[in-house]
Amino acid sequence: MSISYTLDKRCTEILNIVMYTTGYLKVQDLADDLEVSKRSVYYDISKINEWLVDNNIDPIIQERGKGIILHKEQVQAIQKTLNKKKNESILFFTPEERQRIEICSIITRNRPLYIEDFIDICQVSRNTIINDLKSVDAFLSHYALQLTYSIKTGYHIHGDTIKKRAVFFMLFPSLWHYYENHIIEAFDSERLYDILNCLKHIESELHTEYVSGILPALAMFISTIQNRNDIITFSDMDEEEIIETNEYNLVHKYFNDLKEYEQVYIALHLLGSRLQAVPVNVMKEEDKTYELAKSLVHEFERISYVFYDQEDELINAINAHLKTSLYRFKYGIQLGNPMLNNIKTEYEELFELTKRACNVLSKNLDCFISDAEVAYLTLHFGAFMPTQKANKHTFRILIICPNGIGTGNMLRQEVSTLVPQATEIKNLPLSSYEPEHDYDVVISTVMLPNEQKLIMVHPILTDQDRVAILRNCMATEPQAKMQIDDIMKIASNYINTEKLDNFHKDLQDYYSSIQSHKAPHKTYDRGLLDFLKDSHIQCVNSQVSWEEAIQISAQPLLDDGSISNDYINAIINDQRNKGLYMFLADDLVLAHSAIENGVNRLDVSMCTFKEPVSFLNGKKAKIIIVLCAEDKTKHIHVLNDVLNIFSKKKSIDQITSLSTPAEIYAYIDKHIEK
Repeated sequence: MSISYTLDKRCTEILNIVMYTTGYLKVQDLADDLEVSKRSVYYDISKINEWLVDNNIDPIIQERGKGIILHKEQVQAIQKTLNKKKNESILFFTPEERQRIEICSIITRNRPLYIEDFIDICQVSRNTIINDLKSVDAFLSHYALQLTYSIKTGYHIHGDTIKKRAVFFMLFPSLWHYYENHIIEAFDSERLYDILNCLKHIESELHTEYVSGILPALAMFISTIQNRNDIITFSDMDEEEIIETNEYNLVHKYFNDLKEYEQVYIALHLLGSRLQAVPVNVMKEEDKTYELAKSLVHEFERISYVFYDQEDELINAINAHLKTSLYRFKYGIQLGNPMLNNIKTEYEELFELTKRACNVLSKNLDCFISDAEVAYLTLHFGAFMPTQKANKHTFRILIICPNGIGTGNMLRQEVSTLVPQATEIKNLPLSSYEPEHDYDVVISTVMLPNEQKLIMVHPILTDQDRVAILRNCMATEPQAKMQIDDIMKIASNYINTEKLDNFHKDLQDYYSSIQSHKAPHKTYDRGLLDFLKDSHIQCVNSQVSWEEAIQISAQPLLDDGSISNDYINAIINDQRNKGLYMFLADDLVLAHSAIENGVNRLDVSMCTFKEPVSFLNGKKAKIIIVLCAEDKTKHIHVLNDVLNIFSKKKSIDQITSLSTPAEIYAYIDKHIEK
């Protein structure tokens, strides 16, 4: 009897990293990323190779001086094997996954569910499930929902029907792959897949694509609809508008056995979940979403001090997103966002700024904007961040990303930063992709089996993805490519044909390896505490005018050469013209002006005033922070720190009660989120 090898969590992580890395990967880089020793990595690779051999796949190749690599054929074989084995191997769900499974199971249940059922699904102890359910109840309370239990009917979720459904659609997409691979079994799998096929027919007939995970979530919802007695009501105007759409007509065609209000509800999901902007005929108030988008962009610019060169294009992109979102907001329909945690991690500063800016949407629409929705909007703001200019050489990149417009645009923005020599970077829907093309590189979030120039990446780029893009694009960068071509012409006179291809590949690997071993640092530079040394913090006890207050507050930056006098004058002139624009909160002014008005480098200074400073608009400031930024993104970390500390009235009062720069620095150091 042969031994069957299995992969533990770290081996699986290493295997995934190597699979997603195009080209060679140094073991030391892998060890650094995983924060383990090289010896541990080598040990894990030997275990992975045992598993590969056990499944009739060639092992990971290790080459001295280059690193480890998996070729495309190996990657395809591994993916096939992993998909086959997912339902055979022991799986450990994270606590968050277990809680999502428990919530979605209760909402879609076709019979009473008890602790024993969750033990069976999640394969954990009774005490673990009991603790999970306490966390579930706490989570649901944020949506005014309550977890209840009775011996006769098991676990229920009580509360508003719309909110229950919203929670389901928010959580289920991240669980779909467990159902798809039969790790978790649906109550009625056959019906579920019949419905999913119908929804795919609707997608095809509408000539559109839907956000990843939305169709499976709808299929699960529809397959269990008979288990509920919910009744949804819409305003007469809304219902009339929705019934006129192609989405509703197709839902009626494929699901005419459903009650009419359920057909309207499903049509709402289809209207609000397209990858492309809807040519909206359901929005009678065409100006409303544009004004909301404009308000959101202006609020983001106000609090972030990022002013977009392509502001109109950004407003139009967010306008298109909001046009498909208003009905969802109104009726509590949530889009799940499987990339939420990755977006929060990879673009933490942008996410926090976007979340703050979304307060204008919450106030205007009188509804809660979920983190999942904030994450999609974050991608829009990130996608329009300024990038370096391309050079004169022709270098074209194609991006395939079936995860939404925002994700595709953000991916394009990141790629344009990584590969400034690219003269064209084009996003294309998966349905429009053809293997025959003339692009230099194809970057895709899904496997394209016949693509010869493929770099496969995650929807939210990891460091390994960035390295893979750099390696491939550096190797084919026009200047490097010309050098390689010249060398190959000479080499062809001395190397036989059989070895020439290998020599060509080695040359490409060499050119890419000398230019990119590590992914570029992706944070938005340094934070507030990097600049607030003692000399940059002042405390003023006497009464001063607002002009004097700005001059005093900016003096440390002038002394250090970070700004010129022109910058201080520009701030004073801007304040005369913009008034409230510089007030980040009551009692707090963020004094700044445009980069071209005398900025030499990124810097921050701060001044507190025992006697509040009166400004022209009638508001008073106890604290003035002066910010100067040398470009449009490096200060974002500083801004987040400022908002984090000073968004609380208590913090402003406590800071202004302190008497020395050292005390103020110590307070910020203690209370800032690090």
